[in-house]
Amino acid sequence: MKKQKYKEVGFINRTLLLHKGPKIQKFDVTFDYNGAHAHQVDSWIHFAIARDVNELYLDFPCKRRHRYELPTFIFSCKSLTVLTLKNCFINFPTNFNLISLKILSLERIYLIGGAINDLISSSPILEYLSLTNCESRTDLNLFIFKVNSKLYVYAPFVVSFELVTSLSRKNYVIKELQSLESASFDCDGMPGLKFNEDDRRRTIVQILDEVRHVKELGLCSCYILALSSGEGQDFITFAVTCLRIKTGLTKWELTGIDYMLKHSPNIETLIISIDKNEGKKPNDKSNYKFNFGDGEFWKLQEPNFLNLLGNLKTVKLYSFMNDLDVHTSTKTEELLEKLQNEMNFLRFLLKNSKVLEKLIITTCNGVFG
Repeated sequence: MKKQKYKEVGFINRTLLLHKGPKIQKFDVTFDYNGAHAHQVDSWIHFAIARDVNELYLDFPCKRRHRYELPTFIFSCKSLTVLTLKNCFINFPTNFNLISLKILSLERIYLIGGAINDLISSSPILEYLSLTNCESRTDLNLFIFKVNSKLYVYAPFVVSFELVTSLSRKNYVIKELQSLESASFDCDGMPGLKFNEDDRRRTIVQILDEVRHVKELGLCSCYILALSSGEGQDFITFAVTCLRIKTGLTKWELTGIDYMLKHSPNIETLIISIDKNEGKKPNDKSNYKFNFGDGEFWKLQEPNFLNLLGNLKTVKLYSFMNDLDVHTSTKTEELLEKLQNEMNFLRFLLKNSKVLEKLIITTCNGVFG
């Protein structure tokens, strides 16, 4: 195995030596890092930066103890417009010079020094920010605000924002996003550890209140379930024109989906990705409105939608009837109920979308985000 790794490193080194041009547009490295060859990986990144690279994609799949530590000189690259980092340590320097950076995406990153807010605040034209399963020894802040176990997002100039987290921290504060046009929130199928249901609902409602003005919004079922509780969110009306929802279309989620449709009067495009792993039965179900018979919910809601969905022109349903797969392990009764829910929802949309122009239905998985 080690011999094979040396061959890979040697091949990459020889390939880079063949490059004679003064400029690199895009540099993409996916390297199965095992703790060795750190200086070689550093040299590859330096090679790209020395040639004024514009787009840099670095991914180092590895075991946790072998995680690659990113060299600090990367944060002085004035030519970078796109930076995507996955599976590595970042020890932030004291100074940054990413003056051209527009897109920043961090996934499975462990921050061992400095503050991510320093990176963001030193990128004056940053438009897109994505944080996916990032960790930190201290607070994971996007604005300097010292409160124990808090994620604080302050990003007044960010246009697009994506947050993927299990909501396992005690507090999440997201505010001052007045430039935001697109937002996406996903729990990635992970339960929030040490986080009770009431705190989860309260946090999600506060987050959604801060992004009520965005034109594009993506939500997973965790956020839909929070809206299904029926507490504390009646004042939120969304300006969204494109709404993406990842859902299991379970009865626990129906009132949350209903809420989003009722409170999004400008919606023109609705994208529903049906995922059987979403919409798990909540631990505390006392606040969820599900006292209706199977297949009755959407029919009962029709009188309330006589003057709604007046702008809905496009509907896309992904993974529709996907559970008909013969390999499914779902019980027959549960399967029939789920398929009936999907058909009832489709019937409801067709009946109440008066200006519908395009309907796309597929059994294939949809892309969320």
